Amino acid sequence: MPRGAFKTALVLSGGSARALTHLGVLQEIQRQGIQVDMIVGTSMGAIIGALYAYYADASVVVDKMRKLVESETFQKTLSIAAEDVPTVLPDSLLNRFVWLFRRGVYYTHSMIRSTLVPEETYGEIMRLLIPEVPIEGLPIPFAAIAMDLLSGEEIVLSKGSLRKAVSASAAIPGILPPVEIRGRTLVDGGWVNNVPVAPAIAMGAHFVIAVDASLDIPSLGSLPTSAIESLFRCNEISRITLTRDQRRHADVLLLPKTGQMYWANFGALERCLLAGRGVVKENLKHLRRIRHLRRFMCAGGLLHPARIRGWRHPFTML
Repeated sequence: MPRGAFKTALVLSGGSARALTHLGVLQEIQRQGIQVDMIVGTSMGAIIGALYAYYADASVVVDKMRKLVESETFQKTLSIAAEDVPTVLPDSLLNRFVWLFRRGVYYTHSMIRSTLVPEETYGEIMRLLIPEVPIEGLPIPFAAIAMDLLSGEEIVLSKGSLRKAVSASAAIPGILPPVEIRGRTLVDGGWVNNVPVAPAIAMGAHFVIAVDASLDIPSLGSLPTSAIESLFRCNEISRITLTRDQRRHADVLLLPKTGQMYWANFGALERCLLAGRGVVKENLKHLRRIRHLRRFMCAGGLLHPARIRGWRHPFTML
């Protein structure tokens, strides 16, 4: 389908296993014939978005992700970060670290390494999943969000190696190894922009559909009972609050309903597909109405971005 002047961006959040809902969103968007002119993603959203930008076929992306999460390499890697975590813990990545603290693992040899997952293992997973191609040559324009571990800057990766960009965007600090790109040490972009709407607008989007599969504050569970639980809970609240502010500039915000779901439950793929398809169906009329309104406001793409102030924030394009 030829791409016109009016650009629609799909923005995909991080969210670990919950972000598998993006696959269902892609399935339904494709089924409904909604054209996507660019994709911007963070963490798991960058992984899924990159695959769709490369294959432009939701069924292929679903098959690739299904094979990955069922692979022995992925299961072994996941066990390093999630093995034996009590299922009664609230649904949050922070609870993995709380549990580790309680068991005293941070005082063992394994926890004084720079990351839990070795660089070779992470590299093998990315080689299995992400093609080694330049971002500039993708059928659908794409960018991944990462954070500079030294400066704290939000980095928008829109050029160079697709595999390295996605690897950087998904590198959970402390669990997965940082990725060096053009002299910068980069990690998971969810710490600075988990729903990267502003970069999509800056890249030329007139209409932005954002999908946020991350936690909300009620999912963090009951009040903390220790100092370290308080520390991690406050860190999560800060991230969630930042995300709420950043995602509000989307034209349409989709919030898939997965219910209480453990962050590492990658076996819940079918449940996530259903949730992703469902949230598009529920919002389809609204999505089409707002898209039509945005097209009118932007004179079919001749005006850009035809937005009120407030959506901008500092980030660096690489």
